[in-house]
Amino acid sequence: MSRAKKILVSGFILFNLLAMVRVHLPLEQPLLKSLYRPVDSYLNFFSLYQTWTMFAPNPSRANVFLTAEVEFMDGTKDTYKFPKASELNMEDKFSFGERYRVISDVIRKDINSFLWADTAKFALRKLRDSNYHKIPLRVHLVRHWSEIPDVNSKFIPHLTKSKSYDSYEFFTYEVL
Repeated sequence: MSRAKKILVSGFILFNLLAMVRVHLPLEQPLLKSLYRPVDSYLNFFSLYQTWTMFAPNPSRANVFLTAEVEFMDGTKDTYKFPKASELNMEDKFSFGERYRVISDVIRKDINSFLWADTAKFALRKLRDSNYHKIPLRVHLVRHWSEIPDVNSKFIPHLTKSKSYDSYEFFTYEVL
């Protein structure tokens, strides 16, 4: 094997080793974040990145999803529901499920407000086919959530869906 091939193979192995370490450690310090930026880009591109919100000792205590409510000039409204992994078929769940969960986790946060206008435009494009003859005025992005109780205080059987969600309209995109 030529020297160049050995270097490329070694680099590939080292890069993937760094990716495995990155996924398993909550490295949130600024220096480590900057060092791991290329690895994070690789993990995000291939949907291999896994946040620590799913794991102990502090898993997420909220069931969250997003909707976009579009107002049209004729006074009607339509709603785009961003997909939830729990409502996908098995093929889509394994292909896209993690990405949809991340959408709800990332876009809803105020720190990511720079994504909100593009998210509203995305929802508008998704509703275009069913509302092609209507003129949109504005798009409202809405967070929906239900708190997951502590397992020690209240046991909820697997696959039990929440019956009530709190909602908050966190962004309005003016189309016209």
